[in-house]
Amino acid sequence: MNDNSKSMRATLRAAEQRGEFVAWLRADFNRLVAAADLLGGEPWTRRAGVVAEAMASGASPEVVEEELIELHRLLTLEFADDIESDEAARFAAVHPDDPIADDARVCAEALERGLQALRAFPALAVKEAA
Repeated sequence: MNDNSKSMRATLRAAEQRGEFVAWLRADFNRLVAAADLLGGEPWTRRAGVVAEAMASGASPEVVEEELIELHRLLTLEFADDIESDEAARFAAVHPDDPIADDARVCAEALERGLQALRAFPALAVKEAA
């Protein structure tokens, strides 16, 4: 198999993953908003709402990529390191058996895969064009 064929397959796979991410964002925005509310409260609920509204209106995820990155950071508990933060207090109050806690984990994983696909797709497309 030549390099062009491998590169084309990688580009197609990245495009497919990006499409799956967009579909997930549009279908599961309620879970994302609820997870953001659970771990971050009202400010994060609003931020997740911005993403949901953008996706519902047909925007590409790149338009709200910064918000997606920040939501990923919230859902992977990066903000819980500061024990004085609201995010740390909210995380401490989460019961592990709460279904929304599991939704938050699922959303964090989906955001991880989706953000990787967003990064990979343009890089592979540029390489393919060159």
